[in-house]
Amino acid sequence: MSILQKPARTAPETAYRWLRREISALPWDQEAFLTENAIAEASGVSRTPVRDALLRLEAAGLLRRVPHKGAYVPALSAQDIESMMEVRQVIEDWAVRKVTSLDRLGGELELLLQQQQDSLADPVAFIDCDISFHKHIVHAANNRALEEVYDSQRIKQQRMGVTAVQDSRGRSDHVVDEHRAIVEAIRSKDPLAAAVAVRSHLDSTLTVLKAIPAYGNRG
Repeated sequence: MSILQKPARTAPETAYRWLRREISALPWDQEAFLTENAIAEASGVSRTPVRDALLRLEAAGLLRRVPHKGAYVPALSAQDIESMMEVRQVIEDWAVRKVTSLDRLGGELELLLQQQQDSLADPVAFIDCDISFHKHIVHAANNRALEEVYDSQRIKQQRMGVTAVQDSRGRSDHVVDEHRAIVEAIRSKDPLAAAVAVRSHLDSTLTVLKAIPAYGNRG
């Protein structure tokens, strides 16, 4: 095998990625049941690797397995969302303060911001860009343990974000503006201003979510 070739994806990894994608696309206020047979057929693998994938996602708290049947993906509750936002606030506050000393980061974030701007018409692609933007900051802060905790929230973040931009008029434009404020604060090398910009953005996101009618029904 050439050193430039990527190793073939294993069957459990194929099933895992398929399931993650399906769960990510599910609106946060909806639930779903996925049978092992349906997952195996759609992902192109046998039921054994599907079970392995279900175990991994169950350990991450993203679904509940039903023995010999499949998986139940619950709707997210208001408490789920508020807990996830608290995790984000703690880690992103720490990360953005740390990365203000990195000269290269502002330019990299500008490119990600432009990609997000170009995705305004597609809520799923827009939120993919949103997650990449924040993930880039956390990754640049260079603490693998905290990065793993942050990554564990990704599916919840995606489900929540797509609903927010679909249900709130003008939210996508506001997100881009809020991200631009974060970039400007990082480029100014001002840790406090960067932390304030992140706090403002996350507070705004939670306010939008709380205004969605389904939020009040998911306590």
